[in-house]
Amino acid sequence: MSTIHFRIDDETKRLAMQAAERQKMSLTELMRQRAEELAAEERQYQDSEYDVWLEQQITQAFSRYDESESQFISDDEMNSHMAELKAQAARGKL
Repeated sequence: MSTIHFRIDDETKRLAMQAAERQKMSLTELMRQRAEELAAEERQYQDSEYDVWLEQQITQAFSRYDESESQFISDDEMNSHMAELKAQAARGKL
C-alpha cells in the first residue's frame, strides 16, 4: 500500500470533511474511494485503448489477407521454422 500526501486550503478541507461526514465516512475513506474510482476509470481507458489497437491490428491482417499479401504455412512448417530461429538465437546468430 502507498500513502498520498497533498495540501489543500483550510476552506476546501472543511467543506470536504463536511461532505464526508454527510456520507458517514472519514475524509480519508472518501478520498481513498475517489482515488479507486479514478484508477478504475484509467483501467477502462487503457483497456479501451488496447481494444482499439487490437482491432486495428486485426483489420490490417485481414486487409493483407484480402490483398493476397499473406503467406500461410502449416503448423509443422511453423514449428520447424521456430526451432531454427531458437537455435540461431542460442548460438548468438540472431
